[in-house]
Parts: sequence; structure tokens; C-alpha cells
Amino acid sequence: ERDDSLWYLNSGATNHMLGCRDAFIDVDKAIRGTVQFGDGSKVVIEGSGTVLFEGKTGEHLLLTRVYYIPRLTTNIISLSQLDEGGCDVHTKHGVLRIRDDKGQLITRVQGSANWLYLLRVKIGRPLCLAARASDNS
Repeated sequence: ERDDSLWYLNSGATNHMLGCRDAFIDVDKAIRGTVQFGDGSKVVIEGSGTVLFEGKTGEHLLLTRVYYIPRLTTNIISLSQLDEGGCDVHTKHGVLRIRDDKGQLITRVQGSANWLYLLRVKIGRPLCLAARASDNS
């Protein structure tokens, strides 16, 4: 069963990937192609978009250029793509830390016994607030 809150932090993946359309705040369906995994299997890319995460203190974090791959049952964050985007990705003593381009800690993840780094995050939903005022002066 798919768990959209669980993401694998992967140093070998070239791109962020997600299989659940509802987790995206936008998807550009014009982005198409395939991804080939290490075992030789291929999956079809049916778009690319943005996913909104909620941080521990309520702040919103955007993950952009995420491939939408409906057949995917696990979610992948590409550490290489984060690095390319200006994040500092650092692993030491079994702990992976990701900092933004200003040096602020985004997340800290303890590695599992089999050297997997799993991040549990809450998928955010964009909130649109509208205000209307009338001037009767």
C-alpha cells in the first residue's frame, strides 16, 4: 500500500519521483519520458510538478521538478537534485542533514540499519485566502 508521507532519500536517483497525483499542487503533463531503474525495469513519466510539504513548525516547503509516475509505489527524493538546486546534503555517522542555500537546517534523518534514509513528512495543501474590501467613502 502506498504511503505518501514516506519518502526515500536516494543518492543514486537522478530525479524526485512520486506516484500519487493528489499529492501534487501542480503537474505539467507535457513533461513525458521514462525512467530506468538499476534492475533494468522502466516506468513512464506522465508529468512533472511541485509537491508542498508542511514543516514541523507549520512552514511550507516546496519540492519542485518532481516526476509524476503513476506506477510508482514508493516516493523518492533525489539527493543529487537537491544538491543541484543549492541545498547542502551532508552525511556523517549515519545521520543525513539537508540545509537550504542559506545554511538553515531543513531536515535531519537517522539512517536505518540497512543504510536507508527514510523521511516522513506531511503533504501540505495550498491555502488560498482572499480578502475583499469596499470603499464607501
